[in-house]
Amino acid sequence: MSAVTADRPQYVTPTRVDVTECRTDRLPDRARANRVDGSEVHLERRGGRTYLVTRPTE
Repeated sequence: MSAVTADRPQYVTPTRVDVTECRTDRLPDRARANRVDGSEVHLERRGGRTYLVTRPTE
């Protein structure tokens, strides 16, 4: 039996990372690090916090 691993994780549900305290010049690095299998990445504001949100592709 063999196991194959992907280069990047593949999430089934959207992921949300709190980047409220992250410096603005570090956001592109955080977006690249959290990009999953070509998914869409965007910023979202909720309750005074800022989140980097990844939505998996269909």
